[in-house]
Formats: sequence, C-alpha cells, structure tokens
Amino acid sequence: MSSVQSQPVDKSKIDPEVKRFLYLLICVVVAVITYFLPVPMAEGGRRALSITVFVIAMFIAEPVPLGVTGLIGCWLYWVWAHIPVAKAFSGFHSDTPWYILCVLLLGIMAESTGLAKRIAYNLICRLGSSYSSILAGMMFLNLVLTFVIPSGLAKTLVLCTISIGLIQTYGLSKESNIGRGLMLAMTYQSGLFDKVILAGAATILSKGLIESLGKVHVSYGLWLVAYLPITLLTIVASWWLVLKFFPPEKKRLEGGQAFCKEELKKMGPMSTREIKATIILALATIMWGTDHWHGINASVIGVIAGLFACLPVVGAMKKEDFSKANFPIVVFIGAAMCLGNVMADTEILKTLTAALFKWMTPILHSASVTAGLFLYWYANLFHLFLANEPSMISATMPALMQFALKDGFNPLTLGMLWGFAAGGKVFVYQSAVLAVGYAFGYFTTRDLFKFGLAIFFVESLLLLAIVPWYWPMLGLTFR
Repeated sequence: MSSVQSQPVDKSKIDPEVKRFLYLLICVVVAVITYFLPVPMAEGGRRALSITVFVIAMFIAEPVPLGVTGLIGCWLYWVWAHIPVAKAFSGFHSDTPWYILCVLLLGIMAESTGLAKRIAYNLICRLGSSYSSILAGMMFLNLVLTFVIPSGLAKTLVLCTISIGLIQTYGLSKESNIGRGLMLAMTYQSGLFDKVILAGAATILSKGLIESLGKVHVSYGLWLVAYLPITLLTIVASWWLVLKFFPPEKKRLEGGQAFCKEELKKMGPMSTREIKATIILALATIMWGTDHWHGINASVIGVIAGLFACLPVVGAMKKEDFSKANFPIVVFIGAAMCLGNVMADTEILKTLTAALFKWMTPILHSASVTAGLFLYWYANLFHLFLANEPSMISATMPALMQFALKDGFNPLTLGMLWGFAAGGKVFVYQSAVLAVGYAFGYFTTRDLFKFGLAIFFVESLLLLAIVPWYWPMLGLTFR
C-alpha cells in the first residue's frame, strides 16, 4: 500500500479570475456611489467624474491590464459622458506616448546588441577587488545606464544579471549581505534614477502633463541640472546605507575583474550593430542633454532616434526586435493623457483641486523653506494608495496643475517635485521595477522597507536644503 497520502485541497483560496471579477465589481460600485454624491455639477460633469473615479480605482486594483482600463475609460467618456471623440482620445494626439515607444526601442536596441553589458563589464573591470569600490562603481553605472537604457525594467534586468554573476563568482549565497545589499541597491536605484532624469514612463508622463495642462515647457537639461546635486548625494547616501545595513562578509572580493574580463572575451570585439547603437544613443543623449540651448523638443529627438534605430542597414535593430517593445504601456500612457485632458476640460478638476490642495495654499504663499518638503511628503502619501507610478501621476498631476494655475503658483516647480516623489517607495507593489528585482530572491520585503524608508528621509533632507536655495538660481521658484 502506498504511504503517500493525497494533500487536502485548500478551499479557502479564491480563484484568481474570481478575485479579479470581485475587484471589478468593487470599482463599479465605487463609481456608482460617486455618481450619486451630492456634488454641485452638471450631468455631464457628474458622469465624467464617476468615470474618472472608476478608472482610478481600476488602476489601483488592476483587475485588467492598465492599457485596457485606459481604453475603457476613453470609450466611456465618449459614449456615456458624451465628450467628443477627439477630446476623449486626445491623449493619443500628444507626443508623450510615442516618445515612450521610441525610448523603449532604444532600450531594446542597447540590450539586444549587447552594448549595455559591454559598457557594464568594461566599467567593473576597472573597479578593483574592494567590495566598497565595486558597490560604488555599480551605483555609478546604474546612473550612467539611465541615459543609455531609459527603461527602468530593462536596466534592472541588465544590472541584476551582472550582479548575480559577480555574487556567484565570489561563491556567496542569496542570503549573504553582499547579495542582499548589491541586488537591492541596483533594483531601488534603477527606479529612483528614472525620476531625476527624463527617462522612465512616469517621468515622461509627468513631463507631458506639465506641458499640456501646466502650459509650460519642460526642459530635459533643466530637469537634469535641477536634480544633479540630489542625484550625486543620494548615491553617496545609498552607498553608506548599504554598507551599514548589509555589512559585507568579505571586504575584498577577488575574481570580480576576472569574471568581467572573461565575459568580454566571450563577446569579442564590438560588432557593427553595437557601433551603430553607440552612435545613435550618443547622438540622442547629447541632443537630450543640450535641449535647453537648441530648443528641439526631447520627444522629437526620441522619436527620430527610436525610428532611425529600426531602419535596415543604417539602424542597429533587427526586424524581430521591434515586437519586443512594451506596446501596452504606450496605450496606457496615451489613455492616461486622455484622462488628464478630460479632467482639465470639465468641472472635475475644480472639485479635486479644492479637496486635495487647498491646505497647501498658505504654505506655498509663504515661500517657506519647508514647502518643497511638505509637497514631497504629500505626494508620497498618495503613492502608498496609487501604487503604480504612472497611475499616481495620471490621477493627481492634472489636479495639481489646475491648482498651480488657479492660485498663481509655478506649475513647473510643483510638477517637478510631484513627479520626483513617484521615486519614493517602501513596498514591492509600488513599482514594477521593484517587483522584477525582488523576483530574483536576494532581498526581502523587510530589507526593502528598511532601505526605502531611510532613502525617503535622505531625500527629504536634501529637498529641504536644495529646493529653497539652489532651485531659485535655475528659475524654479514657487511663485
């Protein structure tokens, strides 16, 4: 007789499909309740408000893909709220979603040609065998790759792959402090650096909403220079915190350079595709970094570079590489822009502005040194509930821009602070980048909470010092 007994079925577990359907029903109920709230609005505005609340709730619960939710929202604006189709789908008329697509193509180009790994291995070969030096070099590499691979997800995969190779070469386990610290730092900073440079989806979405709703131009170069001190000081703080929270088992790790040299040897000399990718990325980066002087829109540069990379002979991508682009995020960004535009053209923003930002008026009017700090904290509070970064930006940035224009504040300053706050995270669910890094199994949720909370306070102190004293020299004032 077999001694193996069948395991009892856990009937308490809810089927994932049923759970998603329940989330959908909850979102519908929330929208219906919103429709019947005693809000002084015309019928069209009331319907648009209920649709907006439904879409935001769907973004949070995510019972269906974000892009699908966005398209449902656009369709409901058109059919049920009777908003003209050109306005209901107006986000797809802007350059932001297409800029996202071309930035993703550049990331695929750097990854598929092997250029990203070649840059990484060459840098690490020059870092020596000291763990502290390797950690600092990897953090610097993380920042540099943000210019080369604007997609945080793609960059996380590249950096985590290299980090795992190094950890395994040194004979260390997943539970080692070196493994936990290095993987957590690479993952967290991949998402953070996307906010200090106009690179990631949430930051590019912020740029698009600030320009379309705040009626101001957002310069790639100005954004970079404004956050440069915070970026460099955050690297130093992150380096110290990782060494403090995760003290290394070995201070010197022999073999790291040998591992990278061996990988470079396997890759051989630069291929023609790598050379083409280098030229395209270098030209695009130079043009992005100098847009404050030549005046060419960053989106135009990205579209030209991304499409040029797809061309035969002169481009660096293969035909099949194009299908690797994350097209759903492009649809989502376009739909999120539609959400913001509809909110701006109806009574919704007036209601949200009064409810969400009225308390900030005296603080910002006083030009207090704590104004930037309070705005950063407030945005992070929203980020706890609107976990997905683009969702948080698309749901709240339009109301912030309306508030800025209505009360006479600088929409660029407020928008840049709000967009930067999307980088603050303490839970895995707050970012797809964190989910990717966490999936490798090297750091725990407790590790992330501890490190993320420490970085939150570091960023707060840096904003407290830099925003009131450094930003005014760049023309970034609250009034």
